[in-house]
Amino acid sequence: MSEVSVESEMQSGAPTADERLRVLLVEDSRMFTSALKFRFETDLGVDVVTCGSLAEMKQAAADADHGFFVAVTDLNLPDSPHCEALDYALEIDLPTIVFTGKFDFNTRASILKKNVLDYVIKDTDRAFDEIVTAVERIISNRDYRILVVDDSKTQRSILSAMLLAQKFDIVEASSGQQALEAVAAYPDIKLVLTDYHMGDMDGYQLTRKLRRHYSDDVLRIIGISNSNDPDLSASFLKAGASDFLYRPFVQEEFQCRIAQNIGVLVKMEALRKAAIQLPIAALA
Repeated sequence: MSEVSVESEMQSGAPTADERLRVLLVEDSRMFTSALKFRFETDLGVDVVTCGSLAEMKQAAADADHGFFVAVTDLNLPDSPHCEALDYALEIDLPTIVFTGKFDFNTRASILKKNVLDYVIKDTDRAFDEIVTAVERIISNRDYRILVVDDSKTQRSILSAMLLAQKFDIVEASSGQQALEAVAAYPDIKLVLTDYHMGDMDGYQLTRKLRRHYSDDVLRIIGISNSNDPDLSASFLKAGASDFLYRPFVQEEFQCRIAQNIGVLVKMEALRKAAIQLPIAALA
């Protein structure tokens, strides 16, 4: 496989298999901090370090080997009224999930420009559940390998960077043939992102070839194209694709589509396990 490459997340201070993940929680509300800390530790089995200000955050993460897997930070703090806490987290390359009580389209645009993992609005009844789910998703993403197929190195790099930020393992292929070789070489690939226009075979043909061997409940396929042809998405779906995206797309839509397709795989795996356990329980 001459040009197939694997991109794996490599971070200083990354935990080993025997270590618990560390989450940095930055919030000035004691009630909110206590509730989230309890949920993170109880539901997700992670260690939580809490900070009530930007100053405390800088002290907790000052060491390059701080070991935090992800930060969950309020958008505005008494000493961080203009997103300074978020800026600091990104400055030290700490992946961040934002939660905020103030939200409008300008705030949303500002957050997304900073390439955060996700954002949650505090004023909903499900805010706690949504934050826990967001962190849980980032943790579980480490278990999924995604294949990015595009003959443009620039486009591959853009897609891979967004996926790596979400903690996925990435395999890249620059042609349809390399994509087929990659799926054969890495049987744990769970999702394929394929461009339509490629030299040796288009994304439509690649999808049909993959579907001869891999069903939709074990391998998700998302077609991508900057074509203006409105029928292209239907053709991709007819060939067996699970989803389709037209370029240019906003990062938030991309993240949601990836999360939804991974979510389908999680549910299908749970159903398979339940089906296996059911006959065993009946015999007990």
